[in-house]
Amino acid sequence: MPRPPISHSIVFTYTDDLPRASAFLRDVMELDFVVDQGACHIYRLTPLSYIGVCNLPDRPQGTAGVTLTIVSPDVDGWRDFLEAKGVTYVSGPAHSAEFGVYSSLFHSPDGYRVEIQSFDDPDWDKGSIT
Repeated sequence: MPRPPISHSIVFTYTDDLPRASAFLRDVMELDFVVDQGACHIYRLTPLSYIGVCNLPDRPQGTAGVTLTIVSPDVDGWRDFLEAKGVTYVSGPAHSAEFGVYSSLFHSPDGYRVEIQSFDDPDWDKGSIT
């Protein structure tokens, strides 16, 4: 039986302050607002990938172990863009030979690690795992 199709992907994060978290994605990161589900807001990252932020009473708690990675050819430009809006970076941009990436890192207002990275290999997503 063939695998069913996948049309899009949404990563959800959680917050105690939906207006603040939503404003960060909309006003600071300048992502396109797509869907208001009341307790959840969804923003477009790429034509087929999205990030959602929710304030739900039964949500997962904590941010440990979660990193949202945004792949962009302009890691330095993202840092300049976000620092001009008051975002404080934790690290980078710096190159990691171990992972073959150039990346930088900051935390969202809710404490999620957000990494902006570019791959050394421009065809990084063309391979398949065997």
